[in-house]
Amino acid sequence: MCGISGIVYFNDQRVNHENLRRFNDELVHRGPDSEGVFIDKQNNLGLAHRRLAILDLSSGGHQPMPFNDENYWIVFNGEIFNFLELKAELSKLGYTFRSTSDTEIILAAYQEWGEKCVGRFNGMWAFCIYDKKSNHLFLSRDRFGIKPLHFVFNKNKMFAFASETVAFDKLEGYKKEIDSNNLLFNIERPYSLEATGHTIYNGISQLKAGCNIKLNLDNRELHEYEWWNTLNNLVEVPDNFIEQAEEFRALFEDATRIRMRADVPLASALSGGLDSSAVYCTINYLMERNEVDRYNSNWQSAFNIGYPGSLFDESNYAKEVIEYTKGKGVYLVPNENNLVDEIVSSTLLFDNIYNLPIYGATKVYEAMNKRGFKISMDGHGVDEMMYGYSHQVKFAYEEAKRSNDLKSMKTFKGIYSEMFPASSKMEELNRLDSVVIPNSNNPSIVSRAISKVKRELFKVDQNKGWYNQKYEPLPLETKTNRNWSPVEQSLFESFHHTILPTILRNFDRAGMQKSMELRMPFMDWRLVSYVFSLPLSSKLGDGFTKRVLRESMRGRMPETIRQRTIKVGMSSPLPDWFGNQLKSFIMDEITSNSFHNNGLFNSNAVIAYAETRMKNNSWKYGECTKFWSLLNAHILMKNNND
Repeated sequence: MCGISGIVYFNDQRVNHENLRRFNDELVHRGPDSEGVFIDKQNNLGLAHRRLAILDLSSGGHQPMPFNDENYWIVFNGEIFNFLELKAELSKLGYTFRSTSDTEIILAAYQEWGEKCVGRFNGMWAFCIYDKKSNHLFLSRDRFGIKPLHFVFNKNKMFAFASETVAFDKLEGYKKEIDSNNLLFNIERPYSLEATGHTIYNGISQLKAGCNIKLNLDNRELHEYEWWNTLNNLVEVPDNFIEQAEEFRALFEDATRIRMRADVPLASALSGGLDSSAVYCTINYLMERNEVDRYNSNWQSAFNIGYPGSLFDESNYAKEVIEYTKGKGVYLVPNENNLVDEIVSSTLLFDNIYNLPIYGATKVYEAMNKRGFKISMDGHGVDEMMYGYSHQVKFAYEEAKRSNDLKSMKTFKGIYSEMFPASSKMEELNRLDSVVIPNSNNPSIVSRAISKVKRELFKVDQNKGWYNQKYEPLPLETKTNRNWSPVEQSLFESFHHTILPTILRNFDRAGMQKSMELRMPFMDWRLVSYVFSLPLSSKLGDGFTKRVLRESMRGRMPETIRQRTIKVGMSSPLPDWFGNQLKSFIMDEITSNSFHNNGLFNSNAVIAYAETRMKNNSWKYGECTKFWSLLNAHILMKNNND
């Protein structure tokens, strides 16, 4: 897990060690262990790397790494978890290796199979290969965009790439400026931008998930193309639910097993919910049976962050899991004395827009790092592909109501009601019962599902008076399976184009700010293809969300956790913060000259909105998340203008 960057100038400007290293050093948090630079003067090209040593801790894993008499050079961020199997296959084909890293396997695979090598990788990655033989750059991003890759391209000026947008602050020949349209769009729709290929900065693009770039250095032609589409990789699944669960369990165990391969200690982030508990319990199950083939002996610790007295404290559930596995629990209670400074610094390094600070997650990974860990095993990806969010279940209910499917209505309503604490259950059920389903003359699967995603996630409200200009929405990419219902299609969009891409970005930045690699067994492509091949009833039914996961974990975790239905996640107590620790900070910022003069925000309207809630300390969680997106943007704009 590392930070990568590279520059090719097409004009008279020259790549040199100083400007390349300055560009690359903005990523030091991603790779504090070592750095490396390679420059090819003939092509006016440079590659750079910041290393977080995980596999082959020796100099054998150093990057930029050459291969085949230096005909190929690579900078790589991520992990290829099936590298041992690929190494055995390539060795039979006559390849020899000088290291025990997975980086060298990528280079050999590229030499053997060309650009199609990425289809053989099981992992998370963003890499660039300089192919001297054909004089081009080949860049690739993993199937689901777990690892980031940003670039700027001007055919008459430059091509440059980096793991994070913060690096472009120091890119020679480029001026980093906010794209006001994309910024406002992202404030109002926090889950909308990440999968589009755009960013909040002018000229900085993202390589989309499951896509490659080939840049011809002779004619400067850049070709970006998709190499992965989950819809093209669906599989046959058993008809019997119990058999489905058994196959799911086998895939999940193997996905966890290969993600434990490491030469450094690994820990687990344990919220106390089903998903992270499933990962931690499966790790323990595999280790009891000695089924992992390359691992560090320090793997038993699980970290939980709690906010005592709040709804966001799940430490008691985490303790149940720790006691069940006889593991080592680390229970964190944040010291909020420096809350403002830490939130601001993490937001600046985050360099993106979201509807709550990533502070809570960074504190977990910081605690891991301080105790000598470099890897966190996390449970991301399940909610988005197995109806883990209440709005997804609500949509299923509405669609059942639309088609007058009384049996499904009853099923989905029962599941929905159990996703909330007793204090808010009746309010939510009353809201559900009051939903009026309009008749539709256009029952298009895609349009109905996307419309629902927009209503539930984005809650667009440009009439609030907060902004001095409107924005033009960026198009959301959609893919469809004609055999799917709108409910299933909406789930696919949540996983591939809205919620999950944003969550993956947030946790990548939170982890890497503290030099921690995050591994996610549920994001194994075999598991994802399998889950999206299952019928809806295997994911949402029998009183539960994530039905097939729960069945697969029978006897592997505490029953109270396996059957737990309330969704909390790694959130923060924003209403409490807004009314107390952050109160003065918020008011100081929105009444400042920089806020008033930025041109985008109507400061009077924003101040009036905040003052009303500050006066009676009446902030609601949803109001906090909407307001934080705006404040998040202000922090970045203020820094960008300094």
